[in-house]
Amino acid sequence: MTSPPEKARLENAIHAACTVAKQQGLTFTEAVVLQDRSNLVIHLRPAPVVARIATTTGTVRFGDTWFAKEIAVASYLAAAGAPVVSPSKLILPGTHQHNGLVLSFWEFVEEIDKFPDATVVGKTLRECHEALVNFAGDLTVLDPLTECESLLRNLISQNAFSCKDGEMLQAVNHHLKSQFQQLQLPMQPLHGDSNFSNVLNTRGGVLWTDWEDTFIGHIAWDIACLIASSYVFGTEMELATAALNGYGLARDQEILDLFIAARTFQGVLWNFIIGQQHPESLQRLEVRLRWLRDRFSNIA
Repeated sequence: MTSPPEKARLENAIHAACTVAKQQGLTFTEAVVLQDRSNLVIHLRPAPVVARIATTTGTVRFGDTWFAKEIAVASYLAAAGAPVVSPSKLILPGTHQHNGLVLSFWEFVEEIDKFPDATVVGKTLRECHEALVNFAGDLTVLDPLTECESLLRNLISQNAFSCKDGEMLQAVNHHLKSQFQQLQLPMQPLHGDSNFSNVLNTRGGVLWTDWEDTFIGHIAWDIACLIASSYVFGTEMELATAALNGYGLARDQEILDLFIAARTFQGVLWNFIIGQQHPESLQRLEVRLRWLRDRFSNIA
């Protein structure tokens, strides 16, 4: 049963999207929730338009910079013929703001009720990387590391973790920063959150979505996003292997392990943030915390 605060959160977000869409002249009959995680995603049926509303994400990221970046990157990739979900062409994609919420509009794509082929997922991610090489928009460099440091500081001040885990996470953060400062790797624009939940199996093929975390870094970050959960949870390793093979990366396992650790560290922080509204996320947090404790027992 949905709690009153949760019900109000959903109703406010849906109302914001519907209000802005109607202001733009979009005709639709109902708002159907497609996803409710860090952002709320709704289909304004029967129009081929999907709204993304920054609900949980909007509690830790302020302004609309990350949504504007997402629209710019996705528009560029769509124009280049890359396998992505395109911003809406039926109404202005945004960004828009209403009652303190940031939102954007996207083309609706019909999904197939079948998990995407992992080899194709890897291949299409590489196609996106190849198309992104010449993207000239304004992007930050190694942005997740900067955001993670800020998030960790705020979460520790809120007593989100035990003293022991807080100290461990601070030590991991310091270690990762030190390691990344020593890296001299080629960098380019990335997806930034390229896990299997951000790729859709549609009637038009496998398409990537959710580009709000795009930044400039080494492609090993995106590869780590794709496979880190399999390594940490010890599940679906065949999917990780197939995705790696599909991408065709000549990989350095030591570098990849570093990026997997950084992605897992990021996952701990976001699992806590998302877990305040979606408690099942806290279970994943505990697994990731345990993995980090084991991996970095020598530095904590």
